[in-house]
Amino acid sequence: MTGLRRRIARSPTEPNRTTNTEATQKLFGLVERARTNGREQGPLVPVEALITVDKEEWVWQVVDRDVLEVLSHRLVFESSAGKRREILMTAGIDAAMDAASKIVELDGGCVLIETLDP
Repeated sequence: MTGLRRRIARSPTEPNRTTNTEATQKLFGLVERARTNGREQGPLVPVEALITVDKEEWVWQVVDRDVLEVLSHRLVFESSAGKRREILMTAGIDAAMDAASKIVELDGGCVLIETLDP
């Protein structure tokens, strides 16, 4: 970690200023590191958020492994533009049908029911 500089001032009176050239160099380095890490990670897969923030309320989405093993069907909402979004997963075709019919009744559109691969 040589070459890294302290980013927080040691005292409140110590100025911490960067020129436009220095800022451009730092940004260029940051972008290059991000690209290098992205190439090393390979193709990315979209992941749904594990937290939902609504105004001041934070909802954490945590699922027990035992629950995941029971799930058998996935409901996918397909918009008129052709975009797909996974809505939820259910344990059983009956629960999937009930949820899909309620979603279509409330919002319209097309809800696909897919089986989960074992």
